[in-house]
Amino acid sequence: MDAPGQPAPTFIAGLRFTQHYGDAVADGRAELTDQLRDPASGQARCSVLATYADIYTGVLCAMVVAPRIALTVDLTLHVLGDVSADALDVAATILRSGRTLTVAEAVFTVAGSAVPVAVSHATFVGSPRPGDILERDRLLVEPARQALERPFPEALGAEVQAPGVVEMARVPYVQQPSGTIQGGAVALLGEVAATSLLGGRVVDLELRYLSAVRVGPAVTSTTALDATHARVEVRDAGNEGRLATVVLATVVP
Repeated sequence: MDAPGQPAPTFIAGLRFTQHYGDAVADGRAELTDQLRDPASGQARCSVLATYADIYTGVLCAMVVAPRIALTVDLTLHVLGDVSADALDVAATILRSGRTLTVAEAVFTVAGSAVPVAVSHATFVGSPRPGDILERDRLLVEPARQALERPFPEALGAEVQAPGVVEMARVPYVQQPSGTIQGGAVALLGEVAATSLLGGRVVDLELRYLSAVRVGPAVTSTTALDATHARVEVRDAGNEGRLATVVLATVVP
């Protein structure tokens, strides 16, 4: 979540989902088109599931801190099973809300099953900046009228410059309303950086959002911790290389 405004359509407008919100709970259904899948396995991209989780948990937490904007502090996404279905049901819950931080959980299941196939936990904080105000009636994310027509990394402009080095321009399509790069786009950078270095498919993402990418482009540097784990740094190249996000990614063949 970020500051209010009237931005140009973003990649969120290319995602199809339903959303229903109650008292500290939310549910809905997230559609998974071919453009949102890993092409080799047919499984949903981890960064796509992280984006959906950020939407559902982010709106819930924004309702708690409104009219302040809810900023994502950290987000994890763990793939537990088969995520190749055409759609997944999502149930989100606020686990704890304190004076400073609000923590929420999102659980993904296949329709008709209670067995989780992915789970996410996210922490949010109310923005301390006086201008970051958003009224409650503007919190809901508008679902897509037309699905993405290009693969997720291509649509968002995640360009591999070298193994582990991925760049994304800070263009309106990937921005929050305030002009910073959206958290799901940052998750994609971490995913693509890890797979470009280690190969395989990412099944776990742990993201620590330290600062926003306000100038761009966002550029990654990646270290292989072992054959299946990578540590990715996302920096704001146009802002003296400021560290924006640290990502731990786990891959499988």
